[in-house]
Order: sequence, then structure tokens, then C-alpha cells
Amino acid sequence: MPAQHSGEAAEAIELGKVSGVWGVRGAIKVYAYTREREGIAKYKNWILQSAGGVNQHYEVVQCKKQGQSMVATLKGVDDRDLAESLQGFRILVPLQDMPVLPDGEYYWRQLVGLEVVTLEGMVLGVVDHLLETGANDVLVVHRKTADSEEPVEHLLPYIDQVVIKVDLLTKSMQVDWDPEF
Repeated sequence: MPAQHSGEAAEAIELGKVSGVWGVRGAIKVYAYTREREGIAKYKNWILQSAGGVNQHYEVVQCKKQGQSMVATLKGVDDRDLAESLQGFRILVPLQDMPVLPDGEYYWRQLVGLEVVTLEGMVLGVVDHLLETGANDVLVVHRKTADSEEPVEHLLPYIDQVVIKVDLLTKSMQVDWDPEF
């Protein structure tokens, strides 16, 4: 049985979810959030998190592409019923298992929460999340206003021509962007 504990896996990154079962020997189908679906197979230690926030740590015995899905075998999960009980769980990977990125590259989670400021010093808001569009990633920036309960939203392409500087220490991002756009 895997180790369990409650609470958010603060030092982990979500890379997918358990989408179903495969066969009768406890293999699980995986929906991977990694850019290339097979990228999730690089990680050998997964934290499966239930909707209630209970974390279960597993060692990945095997993870491979099977048709359009990824299929994984986890140590200690050796029957279909146990695999079925994991359906819908989030797949998290410990932060220390993630590769160190080259200077100037960031994981999305590092960008969320950064204050976004134009070259002229106008605060556009805070990065709420990012979207993958195919052509380039898009920053979704929200700013609360006194006039409305709904935040003002800006969609900025995450490209070098727009994002001038990212400063993780000051939790800010400088952008070349017209706030009226």
C-alpha cells in the first residue's frame, strides 16, 4: 500500500490525471498534460491526489504509449478494482524530479501570480493562468476593479516580443503591450 497523507502537494507539479483502467492487472490509463504525451513517462515517482486532497505516493514500474493513450503500471497496484479506485486522481510529480530549466525559461507555475506591468509602468494585473494555443502560449492576466466583481482580463501572447523581463524575485513581469488591446 502506498504512503498517504492529506493536503496539497505544495512541492509538486501536476502533469496529468488518471483517466481510466487498462486490462485486468491494475494498469491505469493516463491523460498527460505534458507537451508531448510521452513526456510523463520520464518521471518515476508520482503522487496521485484524490478530489479530497489525499495524496498517495507511487513508484512507476512502466509507462508507455498505447494507441492514443498512455498506460502506466504502478508498484502495488496489481488488480483492476484498485486501479479503478484511482480514476480521476490528479498525477503530481515532486518538484525536485523536474529538470532545471535554462536561464530565461520558466515552468507555467512560476509565472502564475506574477504582477504584469507595461513598459510605461501601468499595472495590467496578475497572471491567472496560461493557455496553450498551438502557435504560442498565452498569458491570461486578471485585474480586479472597484467597478465590477468581474476582473478585467488581458490575453497576452507569451513571446519574446511581448514579454520583456521576468523577475521571479520581485514576482513581476515587464511587457511591451498596449493595455487597450
